[in-house]
Amino acid sequence: MAGRLWLLGALCLLAAAGFVFYGVLWVVRYMQTHMKLALAGAVIVLGGCALAWWCCAGQPGGAAVELQVQPGQPLWSVARALEQRGAVRWAPALVAWMDLSGSDRRVQAGIHRFDGLESVFAAARRLQHAVPVEVAVTVPEGLVVEQVAAIMAAELHLDSARFVAACGTDSLLRSLGLEESSAEGYLFPDTYRFPPNATEEAVVRTMVARFREQYARVALDTLIGARFPQRDIVTLASIVEKEATLAEERGHIAGVFHNRLRLGIQLGADPTVRYALRKFEGPLRVSELNSRSPYNTRVYRGLPPGPICSPGLPALQAAAAPLATTDLYFVARWDGSGGHDFSKTLAEHERKTREIRRQNEQLLRELRRNG
Repeated sequence: MAGRLWLLGALCLLAAAGFVFYGVLWVVRYMQTHMKLALAGAVIVLGGCALAWWCCAGQPGGAAVELQVQPGQPLWSVARALEQRGAVRWAPALVAWMDLSGSDRRVQAGIHRFDGLESVFAAARRLQHAVPVEVAVTVPEGLVVEQVAAIMAAELHLDSARFVAACGTDSLLRSLGLEESSAEGYLFPDTYRFPPNATEEAVVRTMVARFREQYARVALDTLIGARFPQRDIVTLASIVEKEATLAEERGHIAGVFHNRLRLGIQLGADPTVRYALRKFEGPLRVSELNSRSPYNTRVYRGLPPGPICSPGLPALQAAAAPLATTDLYFVARWDGSGGHDFSKTLAEHERKTREIRRQNEQLLRELRRNG
């Protein structure tokens, strides 16, 4: 049986060799009788190969090209943009190769960088590995959690309700080293760069981590900052942030509050009442100023239960290193400057308050008379 299989294999091999031999003879004979046609075919084939190489090949050393691909952007649009910017020679060649190789389904949205004119093969590989586009988000000083959530909803399209909920999630706060019931006061105001797919929890983590970095500087650089509990410094700084319009008055206002805390006098800070009522604009009525919320520092001595906003670094530094002063009172001037008049005694404070009120009423009368 084995001998028969060997003989059959040998016969098949001889038959294949015969076909190859006669094929070669046919090609030689055809070329001898149709030389011009054969040459033309060769030229066409070689020319086609050269054209294909020119369309697909790159040229290293050119100017770098950067392209941002949007989510869901058609491949033809991407290829045309690369051709227009000089990253590939011919857009159809790139599209054809990516269709044939199946890489058209693996194009990533984001930023792609090309080293000048590249081959379609290199360009196709680059389109599969994007650098995520980062979104710059600026959070100013003095905002409450809900206001920060509104910014994140507008800039990152996050869910504001989920963001607020994340700020009150115990497990998240504990993992961030906060023994608080809320991240209020710890969403550090700064300019951040977030990926477009950032989650509510990731944003909270980033902002609290930035707070911890900045607060470490405050605690290490100042005696009070190292001696007082973090919550007290942040809470006082949040009140200073809301009271001080002028940067040069932060330390002075913080000094007044430190003096009142030491003497057991109510802080009397209206921003704490506004926080309790969630009334951030407009005048406060007498009934509102007498509210029984524990955040009302007109009624209760000492600091409120927690921060009333997220203070910036200057306010934290002022709370931790206040100006040495004997002043116990201050009142806004109402002259458009944003400044305050400071006093050492209640009598002096009341006199200045009456004078400022009188000037303000006189100004209002003049405005009504002229308007």
